[in-house]
Amino acid sequence: MKTFCLILLFLGLAVTGIEVLNDFTKTKIFFASFNPQKYYHRDVLVVNEKIPPMSSSSNKTSWIFYGYCKSDKLKSGITISKSIVENQNTSEIPIWRISSVKNKIMYRRKDNIVNNPFSYEMRDYWMTPIFILSIIPSLFGLINIRRKERKQTMTKI
Repeated sequence: MKTFCLILLFLGLAVTGIEVLNDFTKTKIFFASFNPQKYYHRDVLVVNEKIPPMSSSSNKTSWIFYGYCKSDKLKSGITISKSIVENQNTSEIPIWRISSVKNKIMYRRKDNIVNNPFSYEMRDYWMTPIFILSIIPSLFGLINIRRKERKQTMTKI
């Protein structure tokens, strides 16, 4: 149990450090997905370069599109599933941006629905707050284990 608490504490601190360096980008995206009508806004990615999928046998293979956003000329790229872009104009792709996150673009699914904050597609964004919040219980666990160890050594004396 002590090892588990130490690992959780280390991961939580590491993720928190990474988030501090990146201006809490993943955490902001996660919380913005709870209220997309308020935080998401439309934009267009003007595509300069298209990289097709390596294998054409699976629908899970993805196209990679690089370009710039029309609103502020942010140079960025996005990965989109092959099944979504098969019969679409790919020179300009409608995307979504989050006002508090300046350097990240999002893509809604084919039917223009925002992914649930806890969906598989958003796993990169909801795992970050979980690791950050895991610092508190792991600290309490370590303190509790330390107290039990001290009690055991006191009773042996």
